[in-house]
Amino acid sequence: MSMRAKIFLLVGFLFGLAFIIGQVIDNPSLRLITKPVPVLLMALYVALMPEKGVFQWLIVAGLLLGALGDLFLELSPNAFLWGLTAFLIGHLFYIAAFTQDTRRPAWIFAVFAYLYGLMLFSYLDMGEINRTGEMSAMALPIALYILVITTMVWRAAARFHAPGIPELSGKAGLAGAILFALSDSLLAILLFVQPLPYASILVILLYWLGQLGITIAAVTQHSAGMVPVP
Repeated sequence: MSMRAKIFLLVGFLFGLAFIIGQVIDNPSLRLITKPVPVLLMALYVALMPEKGVFQWLIVAGLLLGALGDLFLELSPNAFLWGLTAFLIGHLFYIAAFTQDTRRPAWIFAVFAYLYGLMLFSYLDMGEINRTGEMSAMALPIALYILVITTMVWRAAARFHAPGIPELSGKAGLAGAILFALSDSLLAILLFVQPLPYASILVILLYWLGQLGITIAAVTQHSAGMVPVP
């Protein structure tokens, strides 16, 4: 691991720890300042790579949109839809990246991904709190978001052991996509079904690990389309 990677990991860890402390002590200002930093560092690390191609720039765009979504979610409960939109567009960039270096169908992965999405939406729709109408008001955007993130997982899975894709990049991308989806699934359950004390800490840890996996996929992916950047 390079010195730059170690520094970025250390700084990201410290800001992540500060955010979790902000959650525990319920300090909104501390959460707002610290939450987007780990993902911004991931975006900066990929952007500073000496050689980058379309794949890497698409991942950078997705990471930046993730950081923007982080800000919206911390700003106000009324900004939830804006945060959801930022993450959704970020997933579209990830889908574009994962499709850029392989377009094999991998239909079996698609079936599992979309079945999971269908089961998640059904579970949210049947949740106890949803009977008050909270889920009904957000049903369409949540369904669209689930469709997009499950597509992202499918396209990440399609890269796994695909010809021409480095093994680490394929594994990291798939692991990152799955962890990201699990984080969002747990967040949705907490919001619309059953709030649980401190479960939000697990949500953010899964999220950061998911974004880190996608970042590693970008760093370790190599293709003829990569070009040197001064």
